[in-house]
Amino acid sequence: MVDPGEVDELFRALADSRRRVALSRLSTHQDLTLPDLADELAEIEHGRPLTEIDPESVTELYFDLYHSHVPCLVAADLVEYDQAQDHVAITDRGDAAQSELIEQAQALTTH
Repeated sequence: MVDPGEVDELFRALADSRRRVALSRLSTHQDLTLPDLADELAEIEHGRPLTEIDPESVTELYFDLYHSHVPCLVAADLVEYDQAQDHVAITDRGDAAQSELIEQAQALTTH
């Protein structure tokens, strides 16, 4: 039987678009340092190369990931975070959730 609390954590984690994009990038790479993840998300969100993005914006994104998004993804067991190495890695559950998100998105676009 599925624990309703776990389902709530999963839905809470996947409700935010920034967390879904972070999970997608981690699914592609399997693991990244948190600064590298922030760089990738900044490029996606701004639609420009990192060299054209204000460094303060990237720093703010890093802290948002660190204080809010990564802890939420960890609580849902979608990623693991090693604070000493500032390193984020997708879990098996995270890979499965990402695959399901892709399948659902494809199903929605074909209807």
